[in-house]
Amino acid sequence: MTFCPYCGAQLQDGAGFCGSCGKPVRATAAPSPAPSQSSPSTIGQTLLLSTRDLVLNKKILSVREHYDIQSTSGTQLGEADGNFIQLPAKFVVQDASGAEVMHVVGKLISLRREFEMYDPAGTLLAAIKKKIVRLVGSEYWLELNGSQFARIYGNFVEHDYRFQVGGVDVAQVHKKWVSVRDSFDISISGSVDHRLVLGSVVVIEHEEVTERRR
Repeated sequence: MTFCPYCGAQLQDGAGFCGSCGKPVRATAAPSPAPSQSSPSTIGQTLLLSTRDLVLNKKILSVREHYDIQSTSGTQLGEADGNFIQLPAKFVVQDASGAEVMHVVGKLISLRREFEMYDPAGTLLAAIKKKIVRLVGSEYWLELNGSQFARIYGNFVEHDYRFQVGGVDVAQVHKKWVSVRDSFDISISGSVDHRLVLGSVVVIEHEEVTERRR
């Protein structure tokens, strides 16, 4: 409640004049709430997961399996980091502020090569599995709760492959052969969780390198 500063009478909400003495009064407005501010990690994750054209650069001469994630203009958006000798293999994807966006963990006991992708809270996003196709090569797919929802197909030896959801291509990956280090263009054109694309590319490149070593 507010009161007239001249006669002390109670004022009506939003009144410009006192109803008792008739003198003009100025209503006191409630202070506006301070605008909410996003944390650097929230901004960084939003930028990483909203950019549709990305470049994944693999670091050479490193004891770790490391990838820098950049925009096509060269802005650093995040990184993916793993360990060559870690069993099971594990990778962590972070945004530019260093906050975890997701992590990928390999499974030691599996009939086929399999990795699981989790959000920072430990919620399973999807599992990526490798399927051997006779006379053709290999193929990967994504599944959740035992149900396949995405297919990854193409020429993995040449690092040229696509992601397909519901029979529609939603992302594609191409290796930049003119680059000094392994560099991959990632273009996301459809409705798909960017984390699944990034995590899958890291897994596939890890698997192809491991396969060549064998």
